[in-house]
Amino acid sequence: MPILGCSIPMMGKIKTKMSVNKVISFEEVVKEKGQKEPIFSLGLYNWVMFILSLFTRVRENLKIDFESFVVLQVVVSHSLYQINKSGTKTFSELEEQMVKIEQNKKMRNNKLTFASIAAVIQLPRETVRRKVLGLCKNNILLNNTENGIKLGPAYKTIYKEFVTQTTLELSTLIKKWKKSGALEYFLGMDKKL
Repeated sequence: MPILGCSIPMMGKIKTKMSVNKVISFEEVVKEKGQKEPIFSLGLYNWVMFILSLFTRVRENLKIDFESFVVLQVVVSHSLYQINKSGTKTFSELEEQMVKIEQNKKMRNNKLTFASIAAVIQLPRETVRRKVLGLCKNNILLNNTENGIKLGPAYKTIYKEFVTQTTLELSTLIKKWKKSGALEYFLGMDKKL
């Protein structure tokens, strides 16, 4: 009997149960049973599959744990904030700016520290320090007392490959939401469900 879901990439040498069995979509099951698609549950299902794919790609492609990925996202967010002060950028312009950010000495006054990252993501400072140092080993981040924590030269590859793939997957998610009516449903939601 087929299972619900989508193919999830193999985790190392071990195949997940979902990747071994024949996979069918949520839409196919609903059509077979002659039911109308529940907008919220279909939208939530598509979101969960997006998150699972993201998690898997972080582990398999970036070869880092998810907490390190979140720490990296705080540094990316800080970098984007600094870059956007001079106006919004296209994908290509942003790629160029991300690479140059490690050389930008003007950001010294707004340096990012272990404590500031820990405060943003509510992790212990020592955990953040270990995660940052691990990312520094791979040149994804740079850290020194004068300039604080910044994106390192290896982030260029992450931006070019990982961010591109994530953007495409996000586009696919939004298209699915639009097709199912979930996008309009989510856009029209108030704070209460």
